[in-house]
Amino acid sequence: MADAVTSPAYPAYRDMTLEVRDHVAVVTLNRPERLNAISPNLVHELLDFVERSARDDEVRVFLVTGAGRAFCAGADLQASVEDREYDVELDARDGYRRMLQGPIGHWGVLYSALGHYPKPMIAAVNGVSAGAGFSLALAADIRIASTQARFISVFIRRGLVPDTGTSYHLPQLIGRGRAIEMMMTGDEIDGVTADRWGLVNRTVEPDQLMPEAMNLATRLAQGPTVAIELTKRLVSDLTRGGLDVQLQNEAWAGTRLQYTEDSGEGRKAFLERREPRWTGR
Repeated sequence: MADAVTSPAYPAYRDMTLEVRDHVAVVTLNRPERLNAISPNLVHELLDFVERSARDDEVRVFLVTGAGRAFCAGADLQASVEDREYDVELDARDGYRRMLQGPIGHWGVLYSALGHYPKPMIAAVNGVSAGAGFSLALAADIRIASTQARFISVFIRRGLVPDTGTSYHLPQLIGRGRAIEMMMTGDEIDGVTADRWGLVNRTVEPDQLMPEAMNLATRLAQGPTVAIELTKRLVSDLTRGGLDVQLQNEAWAGTRLQYTEDSGEGRKAFLERREPRWTGR
C-alpha cells in the first residue's frame, strides 16, 4: 500500500484530517474531545472536501471515520452557542454564504451533497454514531461497524424531529417499523444488532475495523471506476427525487418546532447535562 499523503488539492483542515492512499480519501473527524461532534466549521470542511473530491480524479473512494472512541456524536450544540465569532469568519468564506440560502440551511446543503456524492462512500463506524453523526453513517453506501459501535437517532431526546436525512435513509435500510421505533424512542442499538437488522454491512472487532474498511475501499478504488460510479447512480436514482423533498420536509418540521417550549428545553437540558422536562407545548 502506498504511503498516506495529504493532497495539495485540498486545504489544511482544522477539525478533520485527510489522507489519500491508493486513490482512497480517508477523512477522519478529529474532535475527539467533543466525540467528533459536528461544529459549524466542520460542516464547512466536510462540504469543501465533498465538493472538491467529487471532481478529483485522484480520489475514487471516500472513507470516513472518527478519531478516538467515537464516530460522531452529532451536532455540537455547545459550539453553536460559543463559536459566534468563528461563524462570522465562516460566513465570509467563498461558498459558505450560499450554504445558508434556502429552507434546508447549511446542514441540508451538506447532507444533500453527501446524498448526491458520485463516488463510493464507506463509513467505518468505530464508536457512538448519534444524531447528525448517525445521519453521516446513513449517507454512506457501505457501513462497517466495530463491535463497540452504537447507533442513536437522538433527535427525539432533544424534543426534535429527525433531520439531516435520517428519516429518508433509515426506513430504506431497516424497514419502516424498526426505523419508526428508533426515531420515536431515541433508543440506541449496538453494532451486533445493527448487523442483524441490516443497518450495517458487517461488524468486526475494533482492531479489524480500519483494515477491513481500507481493504474494501482499496478494492473498489482498483476496480472499474466508471462502472462502479454508474452502478451507484443506478441504485441512487431509484429514490433520487425523494431526498431533497425529504430534506425540505425535515426543515419545515424543524422550523415548526422552533416555536415550541420543548424545543428550547431539549437544548437547554443538554447543555446543562440534565434530563429534559417535557411539557408537550
